[in-house]
Order: sequence, then C-alpha cells, then structure tokens
Amino acid sequence: MKLLARLYIYYFYTIMALLFFVFMPPIYIFCTWEKTYPIVQFLRVWWGRISMILAAYFVKVEWPENLDKKRNYVVVFNHTSHLDIVLSFAVLYPISLRFIGKAELSKIPLFGKFFRTIDISVQRDDPNDARKAFGRADEALDKGYSVAMAPEGGTSKNPPKLREFKSGAFRLAIQHQVPILALTIYDNWLIMPSNGIPRGPRISRIKVHAPIETKDMQLNDYKALSDKVFQTLASDLQKAFPKEMH
Repeated sequence: MKLLARLYIYYFYTIMALLFFVFMPPIYIFCTWEKTYPIVQFLRVWWGRISMILAAYFVKVEWPENLDKKRNYVVVFNHTSHLDIVLSFAVLYPISLRFIGKAELSKIPLFGKFFRTIDISVQRDDPNDARKAFGRADEALDKGYSVAMAPEGGTSKNPPKLREFKSGAFRLAIQHQVPILALTIYDNWLIMPSNGIPRGPRISRIKVHAPIETKDMQLNDYKALSDKVFQTLASDLQKAFPKEMH
C-alpha cells in the first residue's frame, strides 16, 4: 500500500504539472485585461475539472432548488485543503468568482498572477492593506462579480472542526445587500490535507446551501449572520463526522 500511495503522489503531481503548463500560458495572457477575465474564468474552471477527473477525484454536489447563477453573491466555505478554491470555482461556474486570499498567494510564481489581477490578495495583519483589498472587493461586487473567501481566515488546524469566523465576508454582503452563498466542503481534508500531500481516489462531497438574503439588514447584523452560517456548516460537519467534531 505504501508503494501504491507513493506512485499515486508521483502521478498526481505529474498530471498537475502537465495541466499547469497547458493552461497557464493563455490564463496568464488573458489576466492582463479585465475585459478578458471571463475567458480566464472559463479556462481555470476547466483546468480544475480536468485536474480532478485525471486525479480520480470525483465531485458529488447537493444543490438548493432554483439557484440563480446570474446573481452575484458573497461565497463562503469551510477551509481545510488547497483543493477548496479549485473545487469552488469549478462547481459554481458560471457564477464568476473573484477570490480573496492571503497575500502570500500573490508571491507564488505564475500562480500568483491570479492574486495580482483577477483575484484579491490581502495582508490580514496590515489594516491599510485590508482596507484596500476590501475596496477591490467592493468594486468587484459593483461590477456584478461574486467574491469568495474562507471566513476562518485560513485552513483549519484541526479539520473538520471550524475555526472562529472573521467578520469581513458578512459585512461585505450586508454593505452591498447581496446574498451569502455558503458551501459545506466535506472531504477535501481527507483527499489533500493542508500539508499538500494528496491521497488516493475519493469522492469529494459539497453542499451548496440556499442563499441567505441580506436585503434590509443593517451592518450591526453581521454577527447574527456570521453565527447563522457558522452553525449551518458546523451542523453539516457534525452529521458527517460525529467522532471528529467532538
């Protein structure tokens, strides 16, 4: 079994590298102009989908009734793995997502191009940088994009348990009166833990919850909204992983 696991790791990273060099050149080029961002979205969706298929990771999605994919949302999800972002934009397409992520992502060669253009990087411990990042998120929502972020502020240190939520996503949704679209991502911590070492073929389950409207909410309602989403995701994870959640 150890030999098979090692062979799978070599196979996984070989596939990821090959697909990276196929998709990255056009993505890199089209990130240059905002008018070609829809092409970037399309390419990275298929980059993610093809990667998952070739890696033998299969996705099972539970959808709410009549989700309007023409609206824009603030998308939030529990964060346990590097796969979470890839799966989010692959599953939710054609919703056009711009991710808010930690500033370190913008420093990754080539991949960091996303977080210097179409996506939004934020230095969380720098208040000025955080204001600028959320200013860019404001602009994105005004232009009809959805923005996505992990309200835990990083990957869980004890998955599948949730970390305490930060307020940014919920304040942003209320300010713009756009719905919160919450995702429960169940299995990515088992498929690829935050240490980045992939495990064998699995099914990744995702639940897309019914949007939570923020119309007529006031900014001081953000805590109640955050708590509601936290309890929703925690309840899902408790049912799926009762032993691990204790």
